[in-house]
Amino acid sequence: MPDTLPIRDYVAEFLRTHCDLEFDDIPPGATLDDLEVDSLTVLSIIVLVEKEYGLELPERRVAAARTFAELMDVLGVRIAAAP
Repeated sequence: MPDTLPIRDYVAEFLRTHCDLEFDDIPPGATLDDLEVDSLTVLSIIVLVEKEYGLELPERRVAAARTFAELMDVLGVRIAAAP
């Protein structure tokens, strides 16, 4: 698997800039609704990551992601488990 740190940093910058969220402060179990991250924002993240890194992400897994951890899993980004 390719190094996902650049993807993590890319998503972190997107969340900071567009959603006023700090990646490291987001609990892995937080739902996207809790974070006020709507489907258009998720789509933006997915499209940008696919273009930037030449990936093709599985649409069904993207659509099924309900939590921050699930979305990061689709992107192949490892995050710390909830304490």
